[in-house]
Amino acid sequence: MLAGLYAEGETRVREPAPTRDHTERMLTGFGYEVQREGDTCWLQGGGKLTAAPIDVPSDISSATFFLVAAAISPGSNLVLEHVGINPTRIGVINILKLMGADLWLANEHEVGGEPVADLHIRYAPLHGIDIPLDQVPLAIDEFPALFIAAANATGTTRLRGAEELRVKESDRIQAMADGLATIGVEHTVVEDGIDIVGAGEREVAYGGGRIDSSAIIVSPWPS
Repeated sequence: MLAGLYAEGETRVREPAPTRDHTERMLTGFGYEVQREGDTCWLQGGGKLTAAPIDVPSDISSATFFLVAAAISPGSNLVLEHVGINPTRIGVINILKLMGADLWLANEHEVGGEPVADLHIRYAPLHGIDIPLDQVPLAIDEFPALFIAAANATGTTRLRGAEELRVKESDRIQAMADGLATIGVEHTVVEDGIDIVGAGEREVAYGGGRIDSSAIIVSPWPS
């Protein structure tokens, strides 16, 4: 899309599967017309970008660790302000709600073409679910933290269609499975996902990016 700004004529991009649309929204925020129909988006080259203030919302992936920590900690009542809620990124919100999280959005508005909101969450007992396949690509980076939510839920949470987690900077499915085993969480790993049998509070330490941050959630909190 960015190369198309400087190309002659029309540039079309067809997506075999839905992807994040931050680039299209950014261009629209700078006054550049981007059109979309179905699985195709396009623009005409040779246009002009118009300078505008840039507002960078809080990152939903980073917010996820706090959402899960609040969701599983009795007495929690947390507000995360000005968080990006791009429709292609809110799988974690949808999944936590399906699990029974007391989670809602307020002050919804747009900045620079991106939707943002304040996220409110309070502790509520979670229950296991079969994660809908259509939510998997919308939460692909948030599953390490969601696995911790599943470990603290009642019943079994089943994830399928998440092969991409095996080819990130590490095999996140296996890494989290190893961490779950360390803290005694019953689970079954399959090629494209995992089944997690939840119950009780956990304590774990495991290294590596989102894996490490997920471990912090279940570490002992200062009293």
